[in-house]
Order: sequence, then C-alpha cells, then structure tokens
Amino acid sequence: MREEDGVLPLPSLMEAWRPPSGGKRTLRGAYVRVGKGGLGRGGQGRLMPLSQADARAKLERIVRKAPEVMVKVSGKQYGAHHLSEHFGYVARHGKLAVRSSEGEIIDDPKRLKEIAQDWAMLDDAMNEHGRDRPTSLSLVLSMPGGSTDPETLQDAAQAFARILFEGQHAYMLALHTDTDHPHVHLTVATEGADGRRFNPRKADLHHMREVFAHELRARGVAAEATPRRARGHVQKRVRSAALHLGARIGEGGGRLTMDELNALRAEAFVRSPDEARRPQDVMALVRQRQIRGAYAEAAVALAGTGQADDQALSNEVADFLAAMPPAVSRRLALARDMMQARHPASAREPEGEAGPERPAPDRGRER
Repeated sequence: MREEDGVLPLPSLMEAWRPPSGGKRTLRGAYVRVGKGGLGRGGQGRLMPLSQADARAKLERIVRKAPEVMVKVSGKQYGAHHLSEHFGYVARHGKLAVRSSEGEIIDDPKRLKEIAQDWAMLDDAMNEHGRDRPTSLSLVLSMPGGSTDPETLQDAAQAFARILFEGQHAYMLALHTDTDHPHVHLTVATEGADGRRFNPRKADLHHMREVFAHELRARGVAAEATPRRARGHVQKRVRSAALHLGARIGEGGGRLTMDELNALRAEAFVRSPDEARRPQDVMALVRQRQIRGAYAEAAVALAGTGQADDQALSNEVADFLAAMPPAVSRRLALARDMMQARHPASAREPEGEAGPERPAPDRGRER
C-alpha cells in the first residue's frame, strides 16, 4: 500500500480511536506528539493528525494485540510525614535508590525526609486558604508481565516524566522489580512552578498513556494506549477498591456485595415491564457499531488493493473483529443469563448487540 493511495478510512478510524475529551487539555485525533512542557500548558504539546503510515502502524499494533501501557493514580500524600512514609515505601526503606527530577540518585532515607519536608513547606506556603489538599500524587507506570525489560521501562518512564513535568513539577522516580512484573513509581509534587496544581482527569491520564507508549515504541517496544472501547470492550472492569469495599460490606452482614448488587440490578431489568435500558447502555451499543464498522471498512479497503501485505493485514483485522467480545454491558449480560436460565426455550438475546455494519471482507488467499 502506497502512502499516497490513502487506502485506510482515516476519519472513521480516528473516531474509533478517539481519546476521552476534557481534562487539562482537549485532545483531538488519535496520535499525539508531545513537546516539552507541563501537562496542560497550551502550545507546548503539538497535536499531529494520523498519516496513512501512522494509521497502518497503529492498526497493526491493535489487531496484533500489542501490550497496552498502564498509567494509574495509586494514591495521594498529605503533608511531610505521609509523604516521607510514601518515599520510604517506594525506596523499600533504603534498599532501592530513588531518582529525583534534578537527577539526584538518593538512597539515604534522611535525604528523602528532607525532600518530603521541602515539598510540604512549598505547598503550605502556596495554600492561601488553608485547604486540606494533597502535597503529592503518586502514579504507577507499567507494562504486562514479561513484555518489557526493567531497564527499558525505567528509561521510558524517565523520558515520560521529563516531557510532562520538567521545569513545572518536582518528581521522584523508583523502579520496582520484586513483583510479578516490573513497574515504576512516580511521585509528583502537586504544586507547580507557576502555581498550577497537578490534578489529572480521565483525559489527562489517557494522554499520559499515549506519551508513555510513544516513549516505549521509541525504544523498540511494541506498546499501545487505546481506549477499551477501541478494542471492543463495553463492560468496565470492576475496580479492586469497589470489590474490596463490597466484600467488607458483605462481611458486616445484611448488606450486599458488589456482585450481589449487580445481580439485583439485572433482576430489576428482567422484571421491568418495558425492559427499559439506561441511556449509557444504548450509547455504548451505538458507539460499538461505529467502532466495529470502522474496522470492517478498513478490512474491506485493504482487501481491495490487490497487494499481498494489505490482504494479510485485512485478514488480521477481520480476525480481530470476529474475536471482539459481545457488545453488552455487565447489567445486560447478567439479565440475558437470567432470562435464558428461566426461559431456555423462549429466551431471546437483548436487542442491539453490535456487530460489523458491513459483511466480512473476502478472505482471499489463505495465509
């Protein structure tokens, strides 16, 4: 496929890969090149539309299930004592060295306490209204186990931190290799040099994932940062905190666990006379029709070029599309299971399960 041919349907693919909106900045398109500067500083990062070559590379990574990067907020620290305890944890109480935003390699617990006090003093000095607010925010950066060597992960994380925070927010970085897979703890001072607070929203976290994935790819690691919906996932993961909370409530007696609560909601759906759905359920199904239609359109376009490499990728896209999970929410899936269990002969699937809007492309030659 030649670049000038413009085979791939860029508008529909970019919509399928569209990141969340909002946050400190509104991201447009699906591919972001980030310049130096703090998160949300307008003009510092450049938004670049996808070219045909970029779109093809991204499509290949997605359908070949390149590992998805993880950037998550792991906690907030309040005051010097709390922050000092956190530094002790990430440094494994003196067993690991921690790298500062100034390039200092620190393995002395006393020095970490001094930095915690400095961050807290700065935050207190800038806290004009005396509000109860975090001194720092901690992030965890990782890849699925076995997909990245620790040194490359750490190097990419350091570049990630420089791009987003250099000259704006102080930070501390530590690599952990004593768990199932290596990960990096990044602790960021919430008070910025220009007085802006670091308080990322959903769109910002996705932007961070894109930056981290870009830095890993620059180091030879096939990494991606796509929204779950772009991979065909409708059901959200049950957050571990919610599960733990549900378990604690359940142990207290008389209260429902999260699973029991989901089952109760599904039961209400089954019993409702009009089988009304929440708007979120309908929107998710409509969105999945559009996303899956974009992949189907790309597969057909690739299959029509007559090129062997395009046909091979078309087949991969079709396989990826066929393997997508059913486009139903957790509540609708539970309701469907209940209806099938109670009325196996007459049970019908809830309407609106999304599939490709177009027929699968001609598979052509076998690979």
